[in-house]
Amino acid sequence: MGTQGQYLMVRLSPGAEPERVEIDLSTPCTLGRSQSNTVVLSDGSISRHHAQICIRDGSYWVEDLGAKNGTKVRGKRIEAPTEIKPGDQLHLGSVLITFSGTAAPGTARVADVAAPVNVRSVSVDEISSSGAIDTRSFHGAMSPERIGTFLQAIERIDQALLAHRPLEELFQFVVGLASEVLGADRTAILLREGNGDELTTKAVSQTGRGAGEEIVVSRSIARMTIGQRQAILTSDAQSDTRFREQQSVIQQRIHSAMCAPLWHDGDVLGLIYVDKIHAPVPFEEWDLRLLTHIAHFTAVKIRETEADEARLTQQEEFKRAAAIQQALLPTEPRVIGSVEIAGRNIPSLDVGGDYFDFVDSEDGRVMVGLGDVAGKGMPAALLMTHLHASVRAQVGTERPILEIMRRLNRSVHQNVHGDRFITLFLALLDGETGEITYVNGGHNPPFLLRATGEIEPLTQGGLLLGIVPEAEYASGTVRLEPGELLLIYSDGVTEARSAEEEEFGEERLMEFLRQSRSLSPVDMIELLIQRVREFSSRGKPSDDVTIVVMRRS
Repeated sequence: MGTQGQYLMVRLSPGAEPERVEIDLSTPCTLGRSQSNTVVLSDGSISRHHAQICIRDGSYWVEDLGAKNGTKVRGKRIEAPTEIKPGDQLHLGSVLITFSGTAAPGTARVADVAAPVNVRSVSVDEISSSGAIDTRSFHGAMSPERIGTFLQAIERIDQALLAHRPLEELFQFVVGLASEVLGADRTAILLREGNGDELTTKAVSQTGRGAGEEIVVSRSIARMTIGQRQAILTSDAQSDTRFREQQSVIQQRIHSAMCAPLWHDGDVLGLIYVDKIHAPVPFEEWDLRLLTHIAHFTAVKIRETEADEARLTQQEEFKRAAAIQQALLPTEPRVIGSVEIAGRNIPSLDVGGDYFDFVDSEDGRVMVGLGDVAGKGMPAALLMTHLHASVRAQVGTERPILEIMRRLNRSVHQNVHGDRFITLFLALLDGETGEITYVNGGHNPPFLLRATGEIEPLTQGGLLLGIVPEAEYASGTVRLEPGELLLIYSDGVTEARSAEEEEFGEERLMEFLRQSRSLSPVDMIELLIQRVREFSSRGKPSDDVTIVVMRRS
């Protein structure tokens, strides 16, 4: 028997949700109010050193340590060390504890065994079409006290299922909650795999004498539950002489059982099964209604949790993709001869479609590129990654800049088949002379700020990439003189909108350029990003913002 993996389910007050507490029985586990205990129980009915659980001769034992309010096992106060089994309930004062032990995990399966004859089936639509239980249909069959208990149970279930739990924890929580509320010996959740009929066990709860026994659900009952959306109640299978020859039923010693579909929005996810093996009182119709309510709320919670976990997984994937994408972009400014270059990218989502790069050519010049892929998110990011690799590969061939742009255009068209496009500005810089040869492929014209204060837009080029495979392009040549600078930007700058839906615009950008011309490229970029954010009054830009600044000293 192992000494790790045991746990206690501790409920400090009636109606409170149980807390799972992991314990290690390689040494005795003490329980009490004192902070020196293994498990500290902050309750007035608990003594400072109340009880301890340990392993003796391969069995689990609990011992009362002279506690004022005593220790109960299975409802009886103990005076001497008492053996306990997985699933046993212990009362320490007013605190309820369920002991898990290290019993082998319960199993459940669907098999071709004879179904009980004493079967009552009710359509879930008859009980509830929306998950809300209509008690008017059975007021005559239940006392006001029973109805009150029933409604309290529903309220408790609803509150308990509001909390977020990981999917596996949710399954285990539900079977434990259903077992407790319905007084079941065994509970199991089985879910459908894909759109097929096969069911997979997700969680099993077994208490006391029911621990360790396999749950076998009749395939015909499972099909009726899932295929016909029927909640099913069977009772007293052992005493019915018609089952004397059905060994599968006799071996399980089922006194009463229920099965309900896990349904939500017309979709049946699987089923929840409960049974009683030793309890003298069988399940009743109000139990079936309660199980049906649990099943519906569980299905809703499963779908919500699946969506949450898928969203979290997607967010994590986006974050990893964003880290990879940002690693492709230059992180430090460059000094090429007399020209300093810096760039920055702020994606509107975790990943974006904007691109910039500084690529050294064999002749000592540097290719500066800034592009904008149409769209946002992962598709745009993937195309941006393709563009990054393609530009670097083309620069390595030492082809003229016009031929590079033509080849990039054909490559983009072949990859996206005209469904997406890219605006791209390429500039080949000679850092010694300040000469820039450029091609503008449908991109926002960069602004060249002259020493006189005049601003010259760089427009020579052609169509954006990916639309026409054989598009022709023209190139332009300018020279950066000392003190002059070139601003290259994406439309996330000029199209940023204020709360009044006014665009930042080119005029505002050119005015900023004149006012901040004395700043270094790095400081200018940071200040421009700040101005755009202040203008748009948004935490994140609505579009990717990418800026490159070249300044000749």
